[in-house]
Amino acid sequence: MGMRPNVLLDKCNWSLLRIFRVIVQEGSLNKAAIKLFLTQSAISQSLKRLEEQIGETLIIRTGGKFYLTATGEIVFEASMMIYSQLMDYEERLNTEKNSLSGTIKLLVLSRIESTRYDQLLYDFHQKYPLVDFQVDVLKSKEIQQLLLQKIPALGIGINQSQHPKLNYQTLINQKYALFCSDKHSLYTEDVQSIEQIKGHGFISFQSEQLNDPSSPLNEVREIILKNNRLLVTTNNMDEVIRFIQNGIGIGLLPKNIIEKSSKYHLFKQLPPFPHVSIIPISLAWHKDRELSLLEQYFINDLRSVFNVNHSKNNE
Repeated sequence: MGMRPNVLLDKCNWSLLRIFRVIVQEGSLNKAAIKLFLTQSAISQSLKRLEEQIGETLIIRTGGKFYLTATGEIVFEASMMIYSQLMDYEERLNTEKNSLSGTIKLLVLSRIESTRYDQLLYDFHQKYPLVDFQVDVLKSKEIQQLLLQKIPALGIGINQSQHPKLNYQTLINQKYALFCSDKHSLYTEDVQSIEQIKGHGFISFQSEQLNDPSSPLNEVREIILKNNRLLVTTNNMDEVIRFIQNGIGIGLLPKNIIEKSSKYHLFKQLPPFPHVSIIPISLAWHKDRELSLLEQYFINDLRSVFNVNHSKNNE
């Protein structure tokens, strides 16, 4: 009796076929186990499952040797053809990756607070060494305006309102909180509400998040400034961190910057708890613009790194 119709296509597990191919090539189950870093028991079970799926005996073992049945010969030939074709495709994929070249243009906010974003750019360049990035730092409104002109670029910014002509995918829900450092008097005080914070200097980061009147960050900023004085205003996040760290004042910062810093123990989060606001950072591109192959690869890697479809991407 021959194999059931379409059994290789419909029933057969490809990983079991791979194990079967190695068994035949190595000439024994034990050698196959060593080759595949599996136990001999696992190899035997895999062979048994493959024979059950196909509905035929593939190997006859006698006197310490094994022989392929007629069906086994056919299955082995099929496994070799599949292996050969996969190796050809693997070589073509590697050639394509190594030869893929060009520039990916990114329009981004003044500061994207994510180590995953930084690592992605590095890893993508390692994977495709002939690819480079052109990164233009802009405000979110400027990013949206350029994307609407269908320029060949991907935007990463804050999108309080989504434009119907653009595609969006949230990458990070960035949490902002109020901080002081161990050099500030509030560090040792038991502060439970924002109303208790009075008479201190506020370090203000000039950003869209703070300047947007509808932003919860701006609302908290105004509450702080009713009871405290504006001491420093800067558009440089590193300067804000430095001023706060030196005890000059208090300020609003992305929580992940502080939590991932080697100097985390020098900072103290102040109310409101657990954070002041969550600001979504999104990837955007024009719906009617055909993405380049490079951009498609980059977006796929971006989705994977930020688990776009599987998590809330909290930072």
